[in-house]
Amino acid sequence: MKRYAFLYNPAAQGGKSELKLECLRTLIDEFTDAQLFHSQSIGDIAHFVDQNLEEFDVFVACGGDGTVREVATTLINTEKVMGIVPLGTGNDLCKTLNIPVKLKQSISVLKREDAVSIDVGQCNDFIFLNSLGFGFDGLTNRYALQLKHLHPFLTYAISALKAVFNHSSFEVTIRKAETISQEQAIMFSLANGRVEGGNFWIAPNASIIDGKLNVVLVKPVSKWLIPVLLPLFLFKKPQLIPHVKSSEVEELSLNIAGDIDIHADGEMIEKNRNEFSISLNANALRVICPL
Repeated sequence: MKRYAFLYNPAAQGGKSELKLECLRTLIDEFTDAQLFHSQSIGDIAHFVDQNLEEFDVFVACGGDGTVREVATTLINTEKVMGIVPLGTGNDLCKTLNIPVKLKQSISVLKREDAVSIDVGQCNDFIFLNSLGFGFDGLTNRYALQLKHLHPFLTYAISALKAVFNHSSFEVTIRKAETISQEQAIMFSLANGRVEGGNFWIAPNASIIDGKLNVVLVKPVSKWLIPVLLPLFLFKKPQLIPHVKSSEVEELSLNIAGDIDIHADGEMIEKNRNEFSISLNANALRVICPL
């Protein structure tokens, strides 16, 4: 009999996930051996997982992509399993894992207990499950974190439009195997999943189990043209944008010139250095999903 720890983040979706808490409690009662834990501050969930790793078999992240990343950090390369109840704003990883965003349906997926081993990205001393972004998407996420009380689509649409007018280009030096290249960019992303910002399909063909990261580089483009091109990300057609360069890698190193915003799975990363070493841990995390 599996033991479940449900790890609930009340700050998910700007606090609006509290409305689903009572329903979540009822659904958890259907499990024979389960405990619900509330986080009080950033880091509580990671601490709980670390301190109770041997007490539970399945650790269920009840929140957004940031909560999922917090739970996953301790579970990587262990025999423990992660589940997800999506309660966040974007729930981007769930779109790649085919986990339904409706509460009852996501609980039904948990009950099937079908676990898949997925890849996990590593950048310097932190991980990312879905995506790591420098520049435009980092700035968009920074704005989105200030607008969490809006509908998720509006949150990211408004944030992307604000980023259109406030972003800047930067120089990135890319080292892959024996090659070194320099590019001017407004966005440089490493995609393990397919979606960012709820509905922006930056890597529609990405696989989270293929041992590869999808590189998405967007070259500088006139600001007036960006609102015309953004819908192509909504309709899963970024390859039609001439300013977008895509490739696949297992690892690479970056040097980013300039002061830009960086996000990992929608959470802002403090830029305390310009050098970034990025790699992929293949099949490093077991997740219950219908992938």
